[in-house]
Amino acid sequence: MHDVDADPDTLTAYQQSLDRVFERSRQLVPQAPTWQASLYQSVRACYTEMRTHPAALHMHFIATAQDPLVQRTRTRHRDRLLDLLHDTREDAPTPLHAELLLGMIHATMRTQITSRESPPDLDTAEQTFATLLFRYGDVPERHAY
Repeated sequence: MHDVDADPDTLTAYQQSLDRVFERSRQLVPQAPTWQASLYQSVRACYTEMRTHPAALHMHFIATAQDPLVQRTRTRHRDRLLDLLHDTREDAPTPLHAELLLGMIHATMRTQITSRESPPDLDTAEQTFATLLFRYGDVPERHAY
């Protein structure tokens, strides 16, 4: 992976990529049969967008761990996606549960990206998303302790 500085032009292009993903998510999230499916569609749209723009992919998965500006940009995107999920889905999990799932997906994708010469293809990424969302997406029973 090549290094990308969070210069203003690159950061603006990254934000524009995230805006395109969010606009697509606004259509996908309410239409899916379950919240897991809606989040899957949104994450898939994000990865597809990021693979099309390698600098954005690097910023989203790699630079975000080192650059506070990139991290804030990604965090704002995650927060508005979670808000969308909760505003449009009656079956949405708690914000913390959804945030943890997104964190697991992000960490897994970062590992896959850094362990290869090129980012995983879409089929591999989709398998990761599906495994994490549908295996760990069930909201645990709440117990009174």
